[in-house]
Amino acid sequence: MLVFLVLFGVVAGSMVNLDPNNLDQIIKDNPLVMINFSAGWCRYSQALKPIYEKAADSLASVQGVKLAYADCVAHNDICSKYRVSKYPTMKFLRSGELMKSEYRGQRSVEGITEHINKLMEDPVKQLHGDEELKMLKSEKKTKFVLGYFASTSSYGYEVFKGASQSMLGQCDFYAMTGDDAKPKIASHGGQEKVFLVNDVTGEKIYDGSATNQPQLSTWVKENCVPLVREITFENGEELTEEGLPFVILFHDPEDQDSVKLFTEKVAECQDLRTGVNFLHADGFKFAHPLSHLGRSTKDLPVVAIDSFKHMYLFPKFDHIKKPKRLRRFVDDLHSGRLHREFHGEVFKDRVGEDDEQRPPPKNAKEAAKQIAEDKQKREKREAGTNPPESVFKKLEPNKNRYSILNKDEL
Repeated sequence: MLVFLVLFGVVAGSMVNLDPNNLDQIIKDNPLVMINFSAGWCRYSQALKPIYEKAADSLASVQGVKLAYADCVAHNDICSKYRVSKYPTMKFLRSGELMKSEYRGQRSVEGITEHINKLMEDPVKQLHGDEELKMLKSEKKTKFVLGYFASTSSYGYEVFKGASQSMLGQCDFYAMTGDDAKPKIASHGGQEKVFLVNDVTGEKIYDGSATNQPQLSTWVKENCVPLVREITFENGEELTEEGLPFVILFHDPEDQDSVKLFTEKVAECQDLRTGVNFLHADGFKFAHPLSHLGRSTKDLPVVAIDSFKHMYLFPKFDHIKKPKRLRRFVDDLHSGRLHREFHGEVFKDRVGEDDEQRPPPKNAKEAAKQIAEDKQKREKREAGTNPPESVFKKLEPNKNRYSILNKDEL
């Protein structure tokens, strides 16, 4: 019996040790798997392990949940597969699919168990009739997914719920069931159906397999996850860990028009999303980064790039309406042009492109004033200034909480 336990990676208690031989089976057998990726030499991993083991024991009776442990020294291949860059890292797999959000909460038995129990709840919000749907559509500014099911016990609803759990925090899921759903189901030949609602092109219907959760999740990701995500103090660490520079719109939370315009312009250069994160932020809550750019809440809306080394200011928000102007701003970051401009290099093909078009002077006095202003701007450009240091870099994972790996250690 002892040999069997060692071979299959089972430890005392309810936590299971992962290895290449049991990894796939553990994931297959458990709808929700939490993995603690750790290293024996890491003091934070050492402190967490007994807490994690107790959390596994306390969750042993929860059906469909397994807490697993991956030793990244002994099984670096497993940790590399899930792109672990710090120890300890706690990730979740829902129905075999890696969830976007890690566990970053309190490292206590209570904190871990409370989070797991929350993940096991049904995140699908119930709607009762077309009037509620009509009200929701008018109040909600973003896209959401809506399903029509015979009941909450139908297999289609279970798949829908599973997709909503795997995409928790990325897209909102709603459902009508029973009598509320009957008219819609009847209009589609008795078939349960899923729709994307509040899309700019109108409702989109999901035509994939109703019993294939990964396929449904992929469809939702492609259609519902916003082009421009909101950054908050709660998700800032997670976003910085993605490692992509931020292109941020700082705006008044009451001003949704600027968010809409910014999103429209981002949609024109979606191919750039592999190299940057397009975000929007409450300019009042994030007034500190604005001050580093020499701006205040009075200047909202403001667009800027944070490269995690420096911050660069987009000249003027209205100029985002110019064809391909936002794209050039991002391209200039990657080419190094933004940084060179801040160090005084003048690019003749761009001189004056963001200056305001002024009416011709009415008299000699106005002409002299414009000449003086142009000279001042030119001298300022030629003198150059150092770009402000990154502010959002400070939201990266704390070295007092994790052992951070260098890229050459991965």
